[in-house]
Amino acid sequence: MISLFRNRELRPIGIACAVPLVLFLFVGKSYYAAGTIPIALAQGLMATSRIKLPRLRSGVQTAVVAASVLEFAVFFFLVVPVTPPDRIHAARLDTVNEVFADSVGWDDIAKQVTTIYDHLPASERATTVIISAYYGVPGALDIYDRASDRPVAISPQLSDSYWLPNNLTATYALMVDYQPSDVAWMCTSPTVIAHLTVPFDVAGLEQGAPVTFCQLSAPIPKVWGRLRNFS
Repeated sequence: MISLFRNRELRPIGIACAVPLVLFLFVGKSYYAAGTIPIALAQGLMATSRIKLPRLRSGVQTAVVAASVLEFAVFFFLVVPVTPPDRIHAARLDTVNEVFADSVGWDDIAKQVTTIYDHLPASERATTVIISAYYGVPGALDIYDRASDRPVAISPQLSDSYWLPNNLTATYALMVDYQPSDVAWMCTSPTVIAHLTVPFDVAGLEQGAPVTFCQLSAPIPKVWGRLRNFS
């Protein structure tokens, strides 16, 4: 990377690589800047090959190979999903790689949400919609829940907010990942009735997520714009 900045012609490429690295260090996911890695590696190899002293060049190349092998050995287990789900928390991989943390237990989350829904009184269940702050729960229900009487589950996050069903009518809502104070403006007497649990103590997105039940004070289409979350 340093050699990119030292070369006047390649400096714009260095800037183009550095900006995503700095930006995604604070916002977004770490792999967003993965496209800069081949450029930095290629330029590093070129810089190494231009070292004039043979002994120094040979030493640097040996060090590069050794560092690459060590890096591969370390990052293989941090990046490639080879660790069993029941070992992820023990190995602390759920705190290192959020992708690992958020890839465990979705079938179990779907079952928990469905069970909570099924335990509602029949008169309320018939007009209840599931609203999740994050799109993972509706996705899990679509994949793992029974198709015969799957409850309507929607999310106002990112592009999922555009998939609000036409003519959706509901009197009650199970609000996943919402505290009562978050939805008091659109609900009557919101109450936390359960918390979700991700298996194996993995620190996933839905670990400990509150499930709030409430009676809607306005139709979903009217409140949807305020619920939208593009983060």
